[in-house]
Amino acid sequence: MNICKIKTNAVRKFADGALLFAFVVLLGLPTLDYFLHLDKAPPLNEKRKLAEFPAMTWSQEGARKFITGLENYYADHFGFRTQLIRWEHAWKRDLFHESSFPDVMLGRDGWLFFSNDQMTQNKWGTALFEPSRLKEWQALLESRRDWLAQRGIHFIFVIAPEKHRIYPEYMPDGIISPDAVTRLEQFVAYMKANSTVEILDLRPAVLQAKSIRQTYFRTDTHWNQFGAFVGYQELVRTLGRHFPALEPLPIKAFSVTNRNEPAGNLAVMLGEENSAPERDCPAFAPLPPLTALKTTTEPKLLGKRWNQGMEPVITENPNQTLKAVVFRDSFSIAWIPFLGQNFNRVVYLWQHEFEHEFIEQEKPDVVIEEVVDRLFQVMEPGRLLAMDGGKQE
Repeated sequence: MNICKIKTNAVRKFADGALLFAFVVLLGLPTLDYFLHLDKAPPLNEKRKLAEFPAMTWSQEGARKFITGLENYYADHFGFRTQLIRWEHAWKRDLFHESSFPDVMLGRDGWLFFSNDQMTQNKWGTALFEPSRLKEWQALLESRRDWLAQRGIHFIFVIAPEKHRIYPEYMPDGIISPDAVTRLEQFVAYMKANSTVEILDLRPAVLQAKSIRQTYFRTDTHWNQFGAFVGYQELVRTLGRHFPALEPLPIKAFSVTNRNEPAGNLAVMLGEENSAPERDCPAFAPLPPLTALKTTTEPKLLGKRWNQGMEPVITENPNQTLKAVVFRDSFSIAWIPFLGQNFNRVVYLWQHEFEHEFIEQEKPDVVIEEVVDRLFQVMEPGRLLAMDGGKQE
């Protein structure tokens, strides 16, 4: 009996010692990692600057700011922070099928969807435009159309579709109401009934094309090169009604191959950029007599310096005669290899504020305003109209 008690006590002491040792090791690991950099997990793409070590000033207020800054610095730099956050993301996804980032929605079969900018309400048709907002859109677009028409320039307003509108079958159950009228449909119907501004909704063309091959990335908000090519074809086909020389290139004018690409921006938000690569992505290369377009960027244009990656982009093609200016967002990036094949010069400006002096200087034949659906939802046409009014003659 005593022998049993002795063995039990020994086992208990060993377990207590092992637990204490593990506790001390775990407690000390963050400090060890801070000095020895033991955490080998890939860095997180947090879209922000991590807190820096605070400066100390010898005053009561300085001491208070130093302590607050020290807390912020530790929260951003404690040992094994990167690995712990990645484990948290993986556990939420794998165990609970829950997104660790509020702007990303987990769909079926590895598909990811953007869920910010009132997208959920819009999917259900519960956040329609007020009549005043529709009138503001009409006033803005008609004002731009008329100003350009006075200078012999054609105007077209193009809306690129959201991924969930093209691939609702990969959304979680109950997120999309199949019978909902969204802001986009409301706007298109209103403009058709009340205005003659040319509105190009690319949803029907891209929806039809998805039966041929995938048109959007699984882990990104954007369309892939095939989806962009379909949008390009529809845009040039529409412009061809006003410019008979314009005809969209057929897909046989390009060599289309499949390639693997890094995971998209939605996967990056979740910290999964290394675990969810995009596979079999279409890549277009022009076939003779076409050649790849040369692009130039202008970091300083229109009197301001642009952020890296958002600089104005210019393509030139001596085989064509027409000129275009494109006011755009990120969806038009994938148009750059295509649209310039039909135009002598295209200038892409990453903004939706009109640059009237630049347009008069550039003298394009057409101004294209491209906006993706989610940005269209939250744009303020009244503010843009007021800005236009201050620049127009």
